[in-house]
This record gives sequence, C-alpha cells and structure tokens, in this order.
Amino acid sequence: MKKVRYFAAACVALVPFLVTHASGAAPVVTPWHLDRINQVSLPLDGNSSMGNLTGAGISIYIVDTGVLASHEQFGGRVVAGIDVPTENGSAPIVPVASDCDGHGTHVAGLAAGSTVGVATQATIVSVRVLDCSGDGDVADVVKALQWVRAHHRSGTAAVLNLSLGVDLGDDGTAIDHEILSLIDEGIVVVVAAGNGDASGNPFNACSIAPGDVARALTVGASGSSDMVAYYSNYGSCVDLYAPGGDRLRSITSSWFTSPTAYDIDAGTSMASPLVAGYAALLAQQQPTLCTDSIANAIVERGTQGVLLNVPAGSPSKLLNINTAAIPPTVPGIASNVITSTDGNSLIVSWDKPCDGGSPLTKTTVSLLLNGKVVKRANVDANTTAVRFSGLSNGRTYQVVLKSENALGQGIATSRISTVPVRSIRRGQLIRTTLLAKGPENLSLKWSVSSSSKRVCTLKMSPTRLVTLRTGICRIGLRQIDGEVPVLRSLRIAP
Repeated sequence: MKKVRYFAAACVALVPFLVTHASGAAPVVTPWHLDRINQVSLPLDGNSSMGNLTGAGISIYIVDTGVLASHEQFGGRVVAGIDVPTENGSAPIVPVASDCDGHGTHVAGLAAGSTVGVATQATIVSVRVLDCSGDGDVADVVKALQWVRAHHRSGTAAVLNLSLGVDLGDDGTAIDHEILSLIDEGIVVVVAAGNGDASGNPFNACSIAPGDVARALTVGASGSSDMVAYYSNYGSCVDLYAPGGDRLRSITSSWFTSPTAYDIDAGTSMASPLVAGYAALLAQQQPTLCTDSIANAIVERGTQGVLLNVPAGSPSKLLNINTAAIPPTVPGIASNVITSTDGNSLIVSWDKPCDGGSPLTKTTVSLLLNGKVVKRANVDANTTAVRFSGLSNGRTYQVVLKSENALGQGIATSRISTVPVRSIRRGQLIRTTLLAKGPENLSLKWSVSSSSKRVCTLKMSPTRLVTLRTGICRIGLRQIDGEVPVLRSLRIAP
C-alpha cells in the first residue's frame, strides 16, 4: 500500500512544542493567525474579525483524521461523512468520522471554528482517511474523494481541504485525477504544500500530490514575523502562503481530547485550512461562482511583497481576507451526467453547473456517433434532462454538454460515452449496468418505485432488472445512500 501522511510539524519532528491544554473557552482572545490575515502588513492590530461573512450554508470537507464533532468550536455544525478506516476495519472508531489523532480536529477548527477559525458558521463535513497515527493509504483517499464527488451536488460551491500528501511516485497521480474531477464538479480544493522531508528540509511542492495540481490552491506556511516557514515546501506549485507557525509562535486550535481542549501545532497543515475558510466566505457571498473564479481571486488578492525569505520560484503572496465581489464569468461544466436507455432511445440528465455569477440561459446537448454530431438539443436553463429517440440498438454514442449565460458559452464537458442503446422487453433479466451509466468511477444504486412493482423488480448480486410485464418501470438512480435519486421512467415493450 502507498502511504499518505498529514503535514503538521509534529509528524516530522520539526518543533518540540506539541502541548495539549484544556480550557472552558478558546485560550486566546485574538488568535494571531486570524489577526494577521485580515490586515495588509505588520504589526498586528489586535483585530481578528473576518467581517460580516461567516461561511453559513457552505460545506467544507475536511479530508483528514476525522473531527471531534462535540467540540465547543463547532456548535453542532459537524456532519459525519465517510470514514474509510472504520469501514475497512484498519482503524475503527466510534462514533464514525470522529478523531483519535487530533490533526483533523485542529485543521477543522482553523477552517471553521467559532473563535479560532475563518468561516465561523460553515458546515464541516468530516471525511476520515487517516488512522490514529496520521497515516493512510492512497486507495483510501481516492475512495473518500469519490464519495465527496458523489455527495456534493454541483451548481453551488463547496470547499475541500487536504492537509496531507504523498509522493507523486507513490501513486499520487490517482489522487490528482480525483482532485481535478472535484474541481470540475464545483468544489474549491485547498491543499497543504508539505513540510519537507523527514528531517524537515523543504523541497519542491510540485513533487507532492495533490499539491502539484495547478487548479488546486496549494498553500505554504509563514511564521509570526512574515518569514516563510523554514519547513515549508516551495516552488511554482505553491499559490500563496498563510500563517502556519514557526519556532517562535505556533497555531492554536481545537483538539480531540475533549470538547474544551485546545492544542498548538505548526505546519502547512495549519496554513491550508485558513485559505479553505476564506474560500467558504467567498462562496457564501456568491454561491454560484465557479471554482476557478474563487481560487483565482484568492491568489490575486494575496498581499504582495510582505513575506521574507521567499524561496526562488515561489510567490511572494500572503493570504489576505478581502470580501469584495468577484466579477461574473461564463458558466462551468455540467456534472453528474447520467445516461440510460429504453425503446431505441437515450435519456441524458445532468446537474446544472456553476453559472459563473450570471444566470444560465440555455444548455446545448450534442449526441455524437463515431465523433460526429448526429442530434442536438437546446434546452432552457431549468431543464436538466433530454431524450434522444429513433436511435440504433446496440450502438454506443457520446454526449457533450455546454451551458451558456449572458457572458457567453461555458466550458464543454468531455465526450461522455453512453450505455449501448437497446429496447427493454417484458420477461427479461438485464444487468443494470447495461441500462444506465453515471460519472466515471461512480456506481449507480438502483431502486424501483412502489407503483411499478407489478411491472419490474430488482435482483441483487449483481443488480439486475427483472421486467415482469409491459408498461412503465419507474426507477430511482443515486450514487450514495441518502442522496435524492434521479428519476427515470423506462418503457417496457411487449
């Protein structure tokens, strides 16, 4: 198994000051890391306000060691997401998606804690991929990221923080692939740049996944005097820096040992969630913006020229909280594209993309055969499904979707292969994978409406549709348990 590790300084023995202390309230009135990012230059002015925005209504996925949901910093805003180490039995904990290490709780506090975090009212989704020692496998991270992609509904921005990484040579590209899919899905992805090697010597962040992903926000760490932290990875893949602590002053945040416990730590792990919290503020203000717009604004608004000892080839930009409106753009990419077949037809459905800050006006769906467009449908902004009829049974087509707003056409999807066209007749037993297909690497869960029980039913292992009689078989398709299903009416012929 290829191992993933988080990026707190304690995990690479950079600093000897990992000290836990309990308190009935946050141990500092004005956390220095918040004080620093809401002003352009030093000295600190004693004000840690983030303004009127709180991140309310925006989900921040914390992909880490879990989160102590009962901590006083979170006020009931933690949602238990997938817990891969508990699912596979490698490091089970109760309750699921809680924290037996502390790193994830610390990171979540910096992103969205009520007094130590940036987005004080954002929803925290705990996505546990690391065990009680802070270790994990690439396959577990990939599985969790696919869960996030299935869990999130596109069109409204969300944020994901990864204060972890793995060498590109250790199957890191598998994580990178999922990160790009999440960004296309409408999730702002923020990544820690990493804390160097086992001896604390920094190296090029471009050699670490997912810090090498250009469209992700890769964050280095600065210290309390605006000096780039001695342990922080560097290079062109770093987008900006944020306070991560140093030998003189570390970062205080929530801890996992009790609902009132706090801890200090340092690392790019601590810098990254501050940027994630800022992304949540911008998403709250303009919830239909596309991810690249938010990410680009965060980088552009970084304070230029205040950092000291910036490594060659790295940006001299420090996180700066600026909540001015972001100009609108063309729409993003439609996602969650599902194709199904019946009666010589294909039905294509999708989730509306981010509209770029300007309402969608239409969506164009093109049907291709052997690379050539054979049918095209232009539908209004509120339509999210079309049927193409009169097709040839046995053929596999491709679909391409492109949305438009007042500023112009957005980005087209890639060519998405459909299921093979077929007619469905009574008395058949058909694998569901031959009748409907969802996004890459995401399997569809089927259900049959109670009103259709006399027309069709399901058999499991593998899932197969049993057609009992002529009529309409109403089914629901979803990618995760609890998700609102996409509804289909399949025509059963004699």
